[in-house]
Amino acid sequence: MLINRFADLDPETSDFAVKVVERLVPYAIEAQASDIHLQPRGDVGWEVLFRIDGVLAVVDTIKASRLSDPVARLMVLASLPTYRSSQPMEGRLNWPTAASSQGASSKGALDPSISMRLGVFPTVHGPRAVIRLLRQNDRYDRVESLGMSDFITAELVRLSQQTDGAILISGPTGSGKTTTLYAMLREIAASNVRRSVLTIEDPIESIIDSISQSELDPSGGMTLASALRSAVRQDSEVLLVSEIRDPETAEAVIQASMTGHLVFSTLHASDVASTLRRFVQFGTPTFALRSGLTAVLSQRLLRRRCTHCRGVDGGLHSEQTKCGECLGSRYQGRIAIACCHRFDGSDPAGEAMADALEAGGSVAKMQAASKEAGATSLREVADELVQKGITDQAEVYRVLGRCDFQPSQSDSR
Repeated sequence: MLINRFADLDPETSDFAVKVVERLVPYAIEAQASDIHLQPRGDVGWEVLFRIDGVLAVVDTIKASRLSDPVARLMVLASLPTYRSSQPMEGRLNWPTAASSQGASSKGALDPSISMRLGVFPTVHGPRAVIRLLRQNDRYDRVESLGMSDFITAELVRLSQQTDGAILISGPTGSGKTTTLYAMLREIAASNVRRSVLTIEDPIESIIDSISQSELDPSGGMTLASALRSAVRQDSEVLLVSEIRDPETAEAVIQASMTGHLVFSTLHASDVASTLRRFVQFGTPTFALRSGLTAVLSQRLLRRRCTHCRGVDGGLHSEQTKCGECLGSRYQGRIAIACCHRFDGSDPAGEAMADALEAGGSVAKMQAASKEAGATSLREVADELVQKGITDQAEVYRVLGRCDFQPSQSDSR
């Protein structure tokens, strides 16, 4: 547990929730959290959890109050009706920024580059709240700043220079897919040759100059697939679709890629082979996939060993002597690992994987085929970082599991 920031607040005062929220958000930003969780615990109050470097941890507690509710206060700031707390709701959290607070009280004002989205979900103990902190971070403004290997960096730059085809980034939630996409879009925006770029996002996480960005509005009929079909008629050359979630969107992405558009998107899949299999499950014919798909990048984020304590026991000899840099977690910051396969005839491993898919092979058979053709797995990339002392096996196991799936003899025949 970190320092209790709320212990001095009196829950019997009417402004208790206001003061809690005023401390909560700056507290999370200071801790470099990506998400804030407020978990109701009955008469005890609320647990406060932060997701830092991809890992969720309890960092504080808030006392129960009969007079005011921090979740209700957040709902007011997000313009959500508090009388509907028994239903799931989402909204953009309106918070004073440093720019808007000039000439007035700047108490609790935030950096204007940070935006927040609130999600409220009913539980048996009352509504829980999750705040996603969206940072318009220029730290990763180009592909070279992502910290990937030289080969992957060069490949991403080459892919950004393509004129057509679908380029997909796969991985679980929180693996850095959107950050990579934005870096590639900025690569395109910074090019000497101006191209018409249009994005369809849910939500918009960062504003990029010189391109047109749009946000989904399902209640108004603007879905991913319908927006994409309209976007191809906007004289667009480059399209970004935030995520492929259903067969309709998958079909629209492949069709756009085969009509002279460069299309970027993401998919929740564990690796490149699983991405191809997911498209087949969506009903995409393999011949269309081979015609429209240019490349798939699979990536993960591994926590770096703390450079201060070098990850040795995390400095956890006592609460007073633990490492002040990593707060006893043994890690500080993250590094991206990735593997990329092309399906335009230039990558033997990608072609071997596509051939196995067309022959009806399983994910394991596609992985085995690409391995025989010389592909490097995420596990091998991660092991190199372990050997260099950048991360450790415990972190690799947390992110990738114990080992890669090994096909049985019957499965590899």
